[in-house]
Amino acid sequence: MGGREGHVVAGRKGARLLSSASVLAWPLTLVVAAGLGLLLYVATTSLPYLIASPAGDAHLGALNDCLSRKLAGATRLGWAVAPDASRAAVFGPRVVAVCGEDGRHSRLEFPGATAVAFDGERKLWVAAGGHLLRERDGLLQQVGDITPPEELVGHAGGVIALDAAGLLVSVAPDGKVLGQAQVPGAGGRLSVGPGGVLAAVEWGGGVLVYEARTLTLVRAEAPCAVEFLWWLDTPEQVLLGCGATQDSPMPSAIRFDVRTGARQEAPERTRAPARRLSGRALYVQGCDGFPCTASPP
Repeated sequence: MGGREGHVVAGRKGARLLSSASVLAWPLTLVVAAGLGLLLYVATTSLPYLIASPAGDAHLGALNDCLSRKLAGATRLGWAVAPDASRAAVFGPRVVAVCGEDGRHSRLEFPGATAVAFDGERKLWVAAGGHLLRERDGLLQQVGDITPPEELVGHAGGVIALDAAGLLVSVAPDGKVLGQAQVPGAGGRLSVGPGGVLAAVEWGGGVLVYEARTLTLVRAEAPCAVEFLWWLDTPEQVLLGCGATQDSPMPSAIRFDVRTGARQEAPERTRAPARRLSGRALYVQGCDGFPCTASPP
């Protein structure tokens, strides 16, 4: 607003001086006025346009542009991105929108969705109303019943659901339960690493790592006061953001091998929470209800 007020004042002063100047000054004044008007127009209209346009995000902008049109102003509750970033979905209280790089898109009227995910075959899964559904031929078909999950993530052979009671369930595309595990206590943040082979739950300041398909425990450890986990490009390697403790009064980060337990300190810098796609070295984060590209950790 301050910039606009400054331009108005300058325009008024220029108008008062014009009465004593040559008529030849008119073309210059008109050019300046036109330039100011264009500047104000761009400043007030370009930012919303860029956010909604394909140019807004080098990797996901086109998908977000499609999703925003399919949702048409509906409330956005969550999102998911396919392992290779070729598809994305956003859901609201009564609708699930799906868009792909191939131009295919759909708006599914589906009330009660609580979580969405893509599996290793880039098929969409939706948890809603105690049911688990998987995309087939452009439709969502029920594959089984499930306790409403807090989180739902895809792996190479299906999806993993984590509910509020800490129960982990791995489900195949045909609805078969591939494995179960109990996280000791409620809560936790679920993620799957490169290739969809390993899964991790950040819980109680530590990390629980499982074989994604069978949920066989690989490692349970608290190498530091874990606040966030980033999967790195090597399937066994993660970066852990560590909170301050009495022994370590400053936040830090360590590179951690989830199979061997080997660790080493990582350079200190600011890192934003983000998810790595399991099929592509790309990090994403929430952006006003849509997925956006994030900086690598």
